Amino acid sequence: MIPRRLALSSPSSRTLSRFTLCRRPHRCLSTETTTTSDSAAPPPDGPLLVDFAEQVKHATSKPARVAEKTPARPPRGDQPLTNLEAYNLRKAAKEEQSKLGAAIEPHYKPHELITNPPSPREITLELLLAAGTHLGHATALWNPGNQRYIFGIRQGIHLISLDVTAAHLRRAAKIVHGVSRSGGLIVFVGTRDGQERAIVEAARRTFGFYITERWIPGTITNKDQLLANQKLRVLDAFDREVKLTAKQKLALQERMAREAESRMSAGVKADPAEFKIADTLQVPLGTAAARPDLIVCMNPLENRTMLQECAQYRIPTIGIIDTDVDPTCVTYPIPANDDSLRCVQLIAGILGRAGEEGRLARYEAEKVRREGLIKERKRQLELQRKEEEKAAKAEMEREAEDAASEARVHELEGSATPISYRD
Repeated sequence: MIPRRLALSSPSSRTLSRFTLCRRPHRCLSTETTTTSDSAAPPPDGPLLVDFAEQVKHATSKPARVAEKTPARPPRGDQPLTNLEAYNLRKAAKEEQSKLGAAIEPHYKPHELITNPPSPREITLELLLAAGTHLGHATALWNPGNQRYIFGIRQGIHLISLDVTAAHLRRAAKIVHGVSRSGGLIVFVGTRDGQERAIVEAARRTFGFYITERWIPGTITNKDQLLANQKLRVLDAFDREVKLTAKQKLALQERMAREAESRMSAGVKADPAEFKIADTLQVPLGTAAARPDLIVCMNPLENRTMLQECAQYRIPTIGIIDTDVDPTCVTYPIPANDDSLRCVQLIAGILGRAGEEGRLARYEAEKVRREGLIKERKRQLELQRKEEEKAAKAEMEREAEDAASEARVHELEGSATPISYRD
């Protein structure tokens, strides 16, 4: 039973207002001990008046507990610590630091999915679950082709298996890594609202291209007409534009001049800007535009025309397949929630990181190849120099032998006595 505080209405209530009236047989909570005998005295009968002000005053008068500091090591100059001293210092520091601070728990940082996305090796089921990749559409909207990707049903919504999503995402990341490592052309497509930033960042990491607006029909099937005014850039293995030499620039300028004259003779007005020679190597006009080697689509449902054009020209595609999308429309499907912006950012970031790792691996391989060529060239030059030195030495020895033989012949001729013939 909790003691009840009583409000006295007698004239002495002003005097007793600082006290609390407690009922027996409850013991008062006091920090003072007045018992001097070995056995505790029985509580007196009647109410007990406890002065809390005196108790607070008595409690504050006690010395505060001071935390023990880490014992300082006596100065020993430049001598190193012994194993026992180092162990004691570490133990004391650990005990003191264990009482400070708080436990840091991981929290969601939405901007890091774009600025610092995880690599394909960091794909976990917890990461996919937090991004909402397992949430599908209503059961009435499902596509029967996605039955192998569905884990179950909850509240009328299909749930995608995260194990399948992780496996397909790792496979797609390997595809992007391989295409980027071989120097292929990758195009990221995402035409929904909110996907632009993730798409642009993924394309920037792979040094590829992106489409965030409407896909223009015929970009692949009729590229010679739609992309006729585009010039192709020639890049080296390090994705740097190849610089033209003076001889190449002069030859290209003569070719452009002949093409301009042929157009003018045919009555076609030529634009001077089209025949401007740049400092970098470019494919002249009239050359067929290059087709992409891989297309990554974040919303296949709105880009069916693009997927049909890719299938017509056998261009591999990667796409996020929700439960209401046909999984056969792309080459490498990724079963996931295409309506979640966080899910799209996560998948685009992982694929972009895979492309970046492939690009850096290509740079490293090209660097090693060039170093090997330089070493091979130096080795060939060294062998050539040694052969030349050997040939020169052999020539000198042969000349010395010839000179010695000639000197011997002259010596023999000088020392020989003339032969006289008598009649």
